[in-house]
Amino acid sequence: MGSFREKNREGIKEMQENSRETTELGLEMTEQADEINAVLESIELQDEEDVQAISETGQSYQSSFDGAFSEQVESAGEEIEQQGEQIREATGSELENVRSGISKLEQAGGISEIGRDAAEAGQSKLEGSAGEYEGIISDAEGVVDETKQQIESLKSNLSGIFG
Repeated sequence: MGSFREKNREGIKEMQENSRETTELGLEMTEQADEINAVLESIELQDEEDVQAISETGQSYQSSFDGAFSEQVESAGEEIEQQGEQIREATGSELENVRSGISKLEQAGGISEIGRDAAEAGQSKLEGSAGEYEGIISDAEGVVDETKQQIESLKSNLSGIFG
């Protein structure tokens, strides 16, 4: 495999690892918020001012967790999205070059019987490369989409915990 392809495959692996770490962090935050909320809800009070103080504490926790989630999880998701875009752009550009090369080899093969096998062999190799590049683009898009979905789900879960 060429170094260009290998570099992009490594980029996707890095995106997958970053996505896993990001969603684990979001899940951990959500679990912590759940635990804190359970503690707050277990406090039995009669006085309205005391009840209000616990309610305000919950609202403050919600605000703190929402801010931390945005700063740590959503920003990491945006970085993954940017990395995916870089891989898609670079790979898409090379895919265009490969498709152009396939077309030119078809043209060259049609000029003469002599060496047509060489042109067809070159085409075949480039068609394999095109398939790999399409796979790289698809993988990058898949990681970005899955990460976005997981972050949105976690955000939705987190946003209503203290409500």
